[in-house]
Amino acid sequence: MHKLIHNIYSFIERKPYMQQLRTWKDQHIIKVVTGMRRSGKSTILNMLAEEIRPNVDQTQIQFYNFEDIDTLEIGDYIQIYRHINSKLVSNKMNYIFLDEVQNIDSFERMVDSLFIKDNVDLYITGSNAYMLSGELATLLTGRYIEISILPFSFAEYLEYALNSQKDAKSETFRNLDFNQPTIKAYARIIFDNYLHEGGIPQAVAMKYDENKPTEQFIKAIFNTIIEKDVFKRQEIYNKTTFDKIIDFLFDTIGSPISPNSIVNTLKNEKVIIDNKTVSKYLNILCDAFLLFRVPRYDLKGKGFLRTMEKYYLSDVGFRQLRLPKRMQVDIGRLLENVIYLELRRRYQRVYIGKVRDKEIDFVVEDIKGYISYYQVAYTTMESSTLERELSSLKAINDSNPKYLLTMDYDLNPVYDGIRKLNVIDWLLN
Repeated sequence: MHKLIHNIYSFIERKPYMQQLRTWKDQHIIKVVTGMRRSGKSTILNMLAEEIRPNVDQTQIQFYNFEDIDTLEIGDYIQIYRHINSKLVSNKMNYIFLDEVQNIDSFERMVDSLFIKDNVDLYITGSNAYMLSGELATLLTGRYIEISILPFSFAEYLEYALNSQKDAKSETFRNLDFNQPTIKAYARIIFDNYLHEGGIPQAVAMKYDENKPTEQFIKAIFNTIIEKDVFKRQEIYNKTTFDKIIDFLFDTIGSPISPNSIVNTLKNEKVIIDNKTVSKYLNILCDAFLLFRVPRYDLKGKGFLRTMEKYYLSDVGFRQLRLPKRMQVDIGRLLENVIYLELRRRYQRVYIGKVRDKEIDFVVEDIKGYISYYQVAYTTMESSTLERELSSLKAINDSNPKYLLTMDYDLNPVYDGIRKLNVIDWLLN
């Protein structure tokens, strides 16, 4: 196992994802692990395989990486299926891991053929949404569970940073108490790094294990996503215009936008493009897990609105790569992006809300259907800013929990039932 991946495995368990995989282990359902490239999908599968290994014969585990040329040389999907099938152990459960399986033409047929076997526990990963929107979804409706992987949360980032400072021979931290004053103090120091550089696991490992700059590595990931998950799969007629749309979206994270607003902005730059093409490009970027589209929900009308959605990055490190001069100016946008990703980790659904003329940053729904509301601001120490942020939450006429998240370090006051929390404390809670 590569040194960086080994260190990530040693330091960070990634508990929420591992718990999901353990829950579904040995169940006759396909575990589909999705997420952008380098978010940690392969490492998590390796972690599960290593966990299973001591309890079974080694021949019961087969692991294939379909970005490895040695694996691709096996042949097409039929030959790969026959190769896997020939190595299955009779009368015992076989654990089959297919990493980046979308690189194989007609992989859906291979997956389906393996799935129908009673003694196969099947895990697959993919770095774009196409694999779940085509024939695989048709063939396997109701027979797979999707586990969506994101880059490191701040809690994971902090845990990795703390472990990297320990002696290599000493035991790594487990079950950290984030309420310890020394840990909290350190968290406040390094949060700025996370806010600007993001949480791509291998980039974090490079930074804290090898003390290397990560910009070129993050750039390589971005370019790979564009080349393999966009240009290779979709026909982009004007790559220069496509590039301008990427910069526009990165510059406006957290702002309500529509295809028409992008068309009008580009028109001012003498770039002509129609709404239909912009909508297509937006879908492509979301399918590549580079961006997340967040729908608007009218709390009064109890329905979703079709326009002015928001888009957030899968990792804020990409923004520094494209717009380095805007990072300090737009630090509030970065903070909102970090909060959005954390809410995705914690809740079943995340929307943006509208109450008459007021905007709610986030409306979240948990697995049991309970609703909460979140407003985000870098600071509300000025009374006018505090009142503005509170006014949106006060406009909501129900008794569901309401939170205001800021970087302020006051004593977590409560305003008419609205709890103001420090972002770092909340991220580590």
